[in-house]
Amino acid sequence: LPAALTLSKSPLLQNPALSSLLVLLEEMTTSKAITFDNLRDMLVEQIDTNGSKSSKQVISNLAECVATIAAVAPPAKQNTFIKNTISAIKKSGDGNAQTTQLNLLVSGDLGRKVDLSSMPGVADSLQQIYDQAFGSSNEDIKHAAALALGRASVGAIDAFLPGILTALEKSSGKKQYLLLSSLREFIHCYREMEGGDLSSSVPLILPHLEKNCGNDEEGVRSMVAECLGSLACLEPKMILPVLQELATRETPKKVVVRWTVGSAVKFAIGGHMSPNELAPFMPTFLGLLQEDDLAVKNIALLMVYSAVHHTPQLVVGLMKEQILPQIYELAQLNMERRIDLGPFKHTVDDALPLRKAALSVFATCLEKCPSSLDIPAFMPVVAKALADVEDVQLQTHTIVISMCSRHPIPLVAAADSFVAPLEKTVNKKKGQKTGTELERVYEWIKSGLRVMIAVSKLDGAMNNRKFAEFVDRINNSSKHGPFLQAVEDER
Repeated sequence: LPAALTLSKSPLLQNPALSSLLVLLEEMTTSKAITFDNLRDMLVEQIDTNGSKSSKQVISNLAECVATIAAVAPPAKQNTFIKNTISAIKKSGDGNAQTTQLNLLVSGDLGRKVDLSSMPGVADSLQQIYDQAFGSSNEDIKHAAALALGRASVGAIDAFLPGILTALEKSSGKKQYLLLSSLREFIHCYREMEGGDLSSSVPLILPHLEKNCGNDEEGVRSMVAECLGSLACLEPKMILPVLQELATRETPKKVVVRWTVGSAVKFAIGGHMSPNELAPFMPTFLGLLQEDDLAVKNIALLMVYSAVHHTPQLVVGLMKEQILPQIYELAQLNMERRIDLGPFKHTVDDALPLRKAALSVFATCLEKCPSSLDIPAFMPVVAKALADVEDVQLQTHTIVISMCSRHPIPLVAAADSFVAPLEKTVNKKKGQKTGTELERVYEWIKSGLRVMIAVSKLDGAMNNRKFAEFVDRINNSSKHGPFLQAVEDER
């Protein structure tokens, strides 16, 4: 038991280790090796013995431990326990934030395992408490209440879900975000249940999510997208046609709606949705790559990245027609503008996130589905990226080095086009930089040298006169000697 209690307050406790601990604590309670009250008190005390402030992860784990043993306690004991928990939340309020968070999460975790609506007055009391906690000045308490409400809804849908949806209709701003967090947690918990069937509730939930697809707040839209993505994994036949229709619907807010759709599909793919269900809809979703809005293009690229990473078979057949032309274009897109800030001007490149995302997609395709790429056609894009801003250069250096072992022939053929950008990088001037800024310049130079060395070792690369001369210049340069030695020492 002492070892189990020590483990219960570890911030590293999660996944299989947490599951095993919960099984152990449950067994201790059901076998009457220790009384429920004693074990509960010992677990609650772990917060105080973990320093001045326990992390959210520790509080969450302890709440799950307490709820787990409460769920196997006798009904009369459960009833008393949940009423005491409600009283403790009312009593501690914002004054003892950690205790309030713990008790809120305990109520939600218990409600996930036990139908709280079967206990007279409990569901109504908790609904009021969660609502009051949404108005707390403490962000952690608000977040704990949102999670608790979502989890409690799992065991008592009829008692809590209508309240969430009614409040969602009337709310805005932060409260709307919290209610959507509750809804997301509710759907997420259902996904984790074996044989969880949410089909009867989807028609109630969906109109509220559709309505908020065009919300002005990006945080709210992100939460809506997560909800839609999780729901699509649970009920693809109901959700995917809706997302398809939203992706092509012409409305004044079509840009933000399409961003939400792209984000939802990305979450669905990341949630390991069935590729067979999603495949017929992918041509429509990939159409988002051709939208004029940069944010929509970017989320569409992230959606493609998720697909290539998790289920490449979803997009392999669509690469040539729909994806690669956009990747080639967006990896080279430049949209710089100058902002006048009075005494000085600042240059902003709105297309930088797109170039980085497009290169990430290319790098992932090289790993997951290289046969779907036309690698020689992408070499001019790589050469251009080697001359881009620092972040893009470093990203491209990694791509080129990884290609050396897998796709050397296109690199050798394009070696001369790498000379000018690499020469500029390895001759980067340090100027007046000192400290970490100077270190950064040195790392940048070494990164360029790693690319030069890697390509120079490929069969046939040194037969390219321009590239061979560049390598000789650098190897014979006294100022590059220490950098070359540092790179050599890394091996």
